[in-house]
Amino acid sequence: WSLAKYKEAKAVHTGGYEGESNDTTLTCAPPGVPRIYLFNFPVEILEVPGRVIMLFEFGHFVRQIFTDGRPHPQDAAPTWMGDSIGKWEGDTLVVDTVGFNDKSWLDQVGHPHSEALHLTERIRRTARDMLQVEMTFDDPKAYTKPWTAQKAFKLRPDWQISEYICEDNFDNKEIM
Repeated sequence: WSLAKYKEAKAVHTGGYEGESNDTTLTCAPPGVPRIYLFNFPVEILEVPGRVIMLFEFGHFVRQIFTDGRPHPQDAAPTWMGDSIGKWEGDTLVVDTVGFNDKSWLDQVGHPHSEALHLTERIRRTARDMLQVEMTFDDPKAYTKPWTAQKAFKLRPDWQISEYICEDNFDNKEIM
């Protein structure tokens, strides 16, 4: 199922596809997690009592990671960003996310996932100006076994969240 869906992906981000793309971000749909990490836009992370909040410039998406001990809801409707529960293990924020819809890709080239995706992230600073996110993907409906990936972020103190409205800033007619 997932291999066929991947082969149907028409990503423009690889540079090798010309014509109409089926990348949902080209119609201003959310990229979902973890794909939103791959867009080169600022993200700000705030820690407040009971939550870690990620503010993304791209599309002004907000991700809430609840750290107050609550469990995942049993009957939540699937969403683009999923339902995220976090806990601190020393200096590492461990985030457990479930409850995704299956409308987004995991990356820029079209790797799909199902609503059964279970994403575990380990987020920590590796240096004063570096943040590392280690991700474990477990999706038995789409992949034969769990797999991992990493993404590093460099602190850029001169960046700030600006207004970015997809419909105003992204002329998707040029590539569709």
